[in-house]
Amino acid sequence: MMELMKNKQFSSQQDEGSQAQADLLHNELVGEKKIMISGMENFVDVLEIVLMRKNVRGDTALHVAVRSKNSTIVNFILNKYALEKSKHEVLEDKEITKETNKYGDTPMHQAAVYSVVNEILTVDEDTQLPLCLGYFPLHAAQPYKDPGILPLLYMDHGHLKTPMDSDEARRKERCSKRMEELKNTQFSSQDAASQQGLLHKELVGKKKVMISEVYKAVEKGDVDNFVDVLKQQCAQRKLPLSDIFEHVTGTGDSLLHVAVALGKEHIAEIISHHFPELLTRRNVRGDTSLHVAVRSKNLTMINLILSEYASVKSKHDGMKDITREKNEQGDTPLHEAVHSGNFGVVEKILHADKDMVHYVNKSRCSPLFLAAASENLEILNLLLPNPFLGDKPLPLCFGNSPLHAAILKRNPALIEMILKKQPELVYLRDEDGNTSLHYAAYVGYVKGFHVLLKNSFTLEENKEGHLPIHLASKMGHVEVIEEFLQYEWSINSHVLNQKGQNILHVAANNGKSNVVQYLLRNPKIDQFTINQKDNDGNTPLHLASINLFPKVMYFITQDNRTKVNLSNNTGLTARDIVCLASKNQMTVRKFLANRVLKEAGVIVKVNNVLRYQYQQVSKTHLSLKDLINTFLVVATLMVTVTFAAAFTVPGGVYSSDDPNPKNRGMAIFAHKRLFWVFTIFNMIAMYSSVIACGLMLMALIFDQKLATRATILAMSCLVLAFLTVPVAFMAAVRLVVAKNSTLALVITIIGAIYIFLILGLLFGFFPVGIRIFPFRQVGKLVLWSLIVLIDYEDKPALSSSQKASNEKENYE
Repeated sequence: MMELMKNKQFSSQQDEGSQAQADLLHNELVGEKKIMISGMENFVDVLEIVLMRKNVRGDTALHVAVRSKNSTIVNFILNKYALEKSKHEVLEDKEITKETNKYGDTPMHQAAVYSVVNEILTVDEDTQLPLCLGYFPLHAAQPYKDPGILPLLYMDHGHLKTPMDSDEARRKERCSKRMEELKNTQFSSQDAASQQGLLHKELVGKKKVMISEVYKAVEKGDVDNFVDVLKQQCAQRKLPLSDIFEHVTGTGDSLLHVAVALGKEHIAEIISHHFPELLTRRNVRGDTSLHVAVRSKNLTMINLILSEYASVKSKHDGMKDITREKNEQGDTPLHEAVHSGNFGVVEKILHADKDMVHYVNKSRCSPLFLAAASENLEILNLLLPNPFLGDKPLPLCFGNSPLHAAILKRNPALIEMILKKQPELVYLRDEDGNTSLHYAAYVGYVKGFHVLLKNSFTLEENKEGHLPIHLASKMGHVEVIEEFLQYEWSINSHVLNQKGQNILHVAANNGKSNVVQYLLRNPKIDQFTINQKDNDGNTPLHLASINLFPKVMYFITQDNRTKVNLSNNTGLTARDIVCLASKNQMTVRKFLANRVLKEAGVIVKVNNVLRYQYQQVSKTHLSLKDLINTFLVVATLMVTVTFAAAFTVPGGVYSSDDPNPKNRGMAIFAHKRLFWVFTIFNMIAMYSSVIACGLMLMALIFDQKLATRATILAMSCLVLAFLTVPVAFMAAVRLVVAKNSTLALVITIIGAIYIFLILGLLFGFFPVGIRIFPFRQVGKLVLWSLIVLIDYEDKPALSSSQKASNEKENYE
């Protein structure tokens, strides 16, 4: 490939090959700061093509070498280029030191920032290079005040001290003098003095709104016109110049904010020079002029503001760095730079203050975190090498780890890249003590969890004592748990949280039935783990009972290894806890939980529970009386309906003037079999309802114990009535449409379906404790159907059972 490129003319295929070589050379320079010179020999054979090639940022190999601060490579490239230039005609009209990237920077501009100026000057002493958006290398170096760089740029190059042409210099000097005259000829008013230190939103409240003529002058961008307008307004309004610059827009922007936002460099320069206090003045959003310049991606303005502020700061001790100013959202200029996605802007702000990489805003996000969240690898590579503060190598800062952002973005390539460059970040914790493994487990990101698990050699708890697998169990992420269990961990002794709970405890406590089902099927989960007690003596079944998760309780009780009658430290079984939870009001959730435990043979071990419930008779009497009244109304309605149906039979009756005296008043369909079905089932419903009514009336005068039993018996009669009425109704409708076979078939199918559903519910309520095969199996099927249909995944809003052990102590 190399020989082909040396011996043939440039073609599209060669261009692609040379671009690949250039990209490879750039990558080597970026990736290895101590690259060996011998390794470059593969590239220098095609210097006339490769060294002048540019990457996506417009950088040549010399740009990249300068930015890596490797003076050996810089000298090597410059010397080789000089040698090759004499051999190849294609390089005669080109100077590698004067090549610009897409930001307008030459190698000298970047050398001024990265402190390798001397190397460039050895081959090219002309520092008046192509402008970088209006600025020379001297301007680029100014904000950093490097004592070793500035003299080199000034040395024997006096013309650089005034880089603008003579007309521009005279204009600048003239406008500056006029501004000084305006400042000196005007008297400071008391009103102006009273505004010192006010925020711009306070100035807006005091109606110090910017003069429209001044705003338009800034928009125009002519400095002479701007000064003329200022002079005119000062004279007309009898205001000192300082008062004019205290005026703000409706959003609290000062004149400097406006000039920066509109990109008027010359006006921004004269304002910041004569009124430097505006550099740190904030608008209603809390933005300084540097925030605005960064958001506008204006490198010229950024350089101007940094340079002017550095000049002011050098004259006053104790001034805060402008790069550390925060707006109302807590964003620094570096936050805004990362938000902008502009590499050049981020680079400028970063080199002005590298410590800002780890500052967090009010959303608890650092610039490093935002760079990872935006998946901008170029900016991330720039920010990653910056270490944490020396006294806190791994601080507890929520959102400060780029790994957390990569996990939230579910980007495995990004995770691997970060770990390759900064492997210690895998142990970085947030304010709650969560590492990146905790994050991956919490959000259920399996690929990321796998990558992190390979790079993490220890299991660490967060502040609540949870390991990553506990969070996966809590959130119901089976895939993460499966990945975790593939490694050889000791489940019983090490994977416990501070409460002494294993992963089955955590899953049961949070109602994650999918995790419980998976763990019970996993061979690593033995009988000890299933019946293990936590610090309070609660097994997973106890915790599921405390929070009333019927589905979880069902899975645990159906496992033959479960010891269902274990007691916790307060002597309560799982059913004791559910009974205490049900003492005030029986809900469907509590009913299902109790049914599951009763089916599994869990006993009510504590007699005090029953005695306590009996002592609450006076409290529950009112609710029982209301229940009796409700059932009495329902039973009465059922009697009325069935009684009326008996005298309004389907098909009607023969009239009183029928020719056959024997038929008069008789049912027309009396000879039909379906009429028999209608009549029999209607009578059963009628008599059952009457019995229920009688029992309810007697329950009103019985004592509590007899009233309860009477109510239960009445409920049984009403259930029987509700079961027979649909059959009678179906038979009646089927009877009157008998001649329409299709309609009759549809009615029969619909009726049969609903009858079977009612039968299922009936057998689901009553076969508990009955060991007869069909009843028991039907009951289990109905119970499971109800549990699946009503799948509770959240904890009860008012869970009185959570303090069951305390309640037991209260009534003992």
